[in-house]
Amino acid sequence: MTDDKGKNGSSDTENISIKGVQKKLYNRVKGLATDTGRTVGEITNDAFKVLLAAAGETKKVGEEFIQAVRDSKSANVQDLKSIEITGPELVKNNKKVSFRNIENLVFRDMTESDFDSYIESIVNVKNLEVPKGVSKFKVLEKAKYVDNIKFS
Repeated sequence: MTDDKGKNGSSDTENISIKGVQKKLYNRVKGLATDTGRTVGEITNDAFKVLLAAAGETKKVGEEFIQAVRDSKSANVQDLKSIEITGPELVKNNKKVSFRNIENLVFRDMTESDFDSYIESIVNVKNLEVPKGVSKFKVLEKAKYVDNIKFS
């Protein structure tokens, strides 16, 4: 696969060739890029981030998955441009939630206890906003591949 610099001309990208990529898989990635209005490089970068996050957390993810299946109390919020979630909404939902692949994720009116009890993970989020009352370390424990974190 070959990737040009991203849409924003980011200097942390370069053209890379990867040998041994199956043509059928590459065509599917190319089709997904076309369907979503993104580049093959953007789709591939996202896939690499997800793979690396999963590889580093394999045992933990496996245990959490088994527990979630047992409890049937797990939910996923993913693939969104922007969303704002309040503490009372999380409590009312009464499930642990994983947030994935979101450009702007904002938490409002949330206690540290609500954050710790109801947020399972935050993965591949560009901009994350969390209330000041939530411990930075609690946020960092649950966050993977988050570009910007703001405490307000």
